[in-house]
Amino acid sequence: MSETEHLPFFFSEFQTAAFLAFARSVGTVVRYDEGQTIFAEEQAPHNMYVVLSGLVTVARHDRRVETIGAGYAFGILSLLDEKPRAATVVASTACELSRIDRKKFRYLVEEAPNFAWYVMNQLAERLRATSAML
Repeated sequence: MSETEHLPFFFSEFQTAAFLAFARSVGTVVRYDEGQTIFAEEQAPHNMYVVLSGLVTVARHDRRVETIGAGYAFGILSLLDEKPRAATVVASTACELSRIDRKKFRYLVEEAPNFAWYVMNQLAERLRATSAML
């Protein structure tokens, strides 16, 4: 499974590179080793993450939901509704993430229209994927 298989559908390679540079500049870059838990179901939300490199697996009730790579985000929903995490996210490979805290997330959604569109697209993709599984 290559990282390019996981690019957001509306991003060209150039747009993905530009977005990753943006995500790197607005967040705190953190690294996780393969198998490390980034956050667990039911934890209180404090941050969202953008995958800069590597792969992460999202699981709910110990069942794999998806594996995502560079250009994708996770942890958005809990920042929006301030409810506990709905899933556990684990590094599938060594990975580098941009961690964006709630205050910065809110600022970016309100002040950076391209970021707001990115967030909406990420949520729409996940909703469609969930609907397809029903």
